Amino acid sequence: MKIKQLLTVLFLATLVGHGLGDVNICSNVTDNLFLPHIANCSEYYLCVSGVAVPRTCSEGYYFDAKDQQCVDVSEVRCLPRCPAQGLSSFCYDRTCTKYVLCFGGEPVLRECADGLQYNAETDRCDFPQYVDCVDNLCIRQNNAADIVYIASKALCDKYYVCVDGLPVNQTCASGLQYSPDCQCCDFPSRANCAVESLQRNIMPFAKVPPRIADIECPTEGAHFFAHKNRKDAYYYCSNGSGVTLDCTPGLFYDAKMEECREPQFIFT
Repeated sequence: MKIKQLLTVLFLATLVGHGLGDVNICSNVTDNLFLPHIANCSEYYLCVSGVAVPRTCSEGYYFDAKDQQCVDVSEVRCLPRCPAQGLSSFCYDRTCTKYVLCFGGEPVLRECADGLQYNAETDRCDFPQYVDCVDNLCIRQNNAADIVYIASKALCDKYYVCVDGLPVNQTCASGLQYSPDCQCCDFPSRANCAVESLQRNIMPFAKVPPRIADIECPTEGAHFFAHKNRKDAYYYCSNGSGVTLDCTPGLFYDAKMEECREPQFIFT
């Protein structure tokens, strides 16, 4: 077995029992990025060619995803734990497509499909122009000869520059738009930006009482099922209890992928 395949098998084995399923945390992130462990603040992963390599901090230190290093306990910003009650979610640090879904104190790692991004303001997968996340594209490595510029997904005159592994928001001068071709602000006729600025009002799961699922849930484990009557909703069952979850407007639930997707990607 090749080394990369072996690492993948070992990595997936470490996820069992921590609510991570078979989600590859290193998909859709830049190389050499460090990602946190979902259940242990002293452990983390190094992403190399899409493979997660387990790492452990020295005793007394804990991993901080924002700083991309192990720090003293007094300085650490560790992944939040799921509350014992209610329904909520939070972003899986330094990724844009992954999130942790919490129900009844149980965390489950989820991944948005087809380039959709997790929206912390609505607790669900959403279109990139509503989220504008680029955290997964910056590594903590500054090179004056190779500065990383990233176009905004939400606004034509906005872009990011990676500094110390984090994206810093930049805005072009009035009347100009960011052009990925020249990595600079240019006239709109040459920038060819087609981003649409959109506004919506979606109530997040954490802000409203959970809606009990009208199905019988399996007594053990985490499970996702298509809604009986709606294409834009689904059921989430956790250890015998179930709730109804809505997709973002414009997305439908795909039972095969167990996530909300754009209709053109769903084949029944």
